[in-house]
Amino acid sequence: MLLLRRPAALAAATLLLLTAGCSSGGGSGDGDDAAQPGTTAATPSRTAPPPTADAELLASAPGRAIDAWAAAYARAVNKGDRTFAGATDATAPAVRDWMERHAGAEWGRYFPGPLPVAPLGARPVDDTHRDVEACVLVSGWTQESRTVRRTRSRAVAGVTFRLVSAPAGWRVDRISSAEIDCRDVVPPTRTW
Repeated sequence: MLLLRRPAALAAATLLLLTAGCSSGGGSGDGDDAAQPGTTAATPSRTAPPPTADAELLASAPGRAIDAWAAAYARAVNKGDRTFAGATDATAPAVRDWMERHAGAEWGRYFPGPLPVAPLGARPVDDTHRDVEACVLVSGWTQESRTVRRTRSRAVAGVTFRLVSAPAGWRVDRISSAEIDCRDVVPPTRTW
């Protein structure tokens, strides 16, 4: 009987460690803890319908800034531009650094359009900054190549975009993970 308890205890301990490892509390806020393809976290059962993209926010200047970032990100990967030099107008230097660190799984793959993002809501931080919570399709959009349309399994993650108003318009200033239940959210897609 003792042998039967040990596997159960080992399984319980493993589950506890995995659950603790998936926690995103206490992040540094610099975006390093932003969702990565293949990561999972315990999600409570849904009691309300899933959030949907805010159409008004999508059409607003901050929404267009996020769309410009999503397009610049995809184009850079398609071109093999590991410095994201083409994203200069849409992002702050810290965001380009974030993109360099987080795009590793995408190099050599093909984006058939901008990275799909579903902005859910925005809140002002101050006169020149807005935080936009969104669900981003972090896996399942890129294809193996331009002609081979095979994709990876689908994963959608919660993200907060910090936007800043600059003389040339809004741009993405920071990206960090957000605790948003995105499991049933379908970010809108568009192809080139």
